Amino acid sequence: MTGLGALVATNWPLKLAAVVFAVGLWLFVATEERTDAVFTVPLDLVDRPAGVEVTSVGPETVAVRVEGRESLLRRLHEEDFRAQVSLKSAAPGRFVAAIRTEDVTAPPGVRVVRVTPSEVRGVLESR
Repeated sequence: MTGLGALVATNWPLKLAAVVFAVGLWLFVATEERTDAVFTVPLDLVDRPAGVEVTSVGPETVAVRVEGRESLLRRLHEEDFRAQVSLKSAAPGRFVAAIRTEDVTAPPGVRVVRVTPSEVRGVLESR
């Protein structure tokens, strides 16, 4: 045999086993149950305007509901997430900033579903 026929016929039992293994692995990953979990994540206030400081803020943590593969979520910890709110356009005085799902950085394969509470309140004072 020559060409493609020889290539397929050489070590065919090993090649067949590799294909069966690959299909089995794909089925396991594709059908693994997706679930959700909640993590308590510290809230970081970023992009503060120059010359101001945060004197009061609440809450300091948020509950982040995420969904993903069960095996992945079991391995995660609060440190694997980051919740940030930008104060770029805030002025001295009281502020209210929305906390959106897009403000939470999550590991690959994890989708942020909800953040509770949905806003942070605080006070900025000039230094």
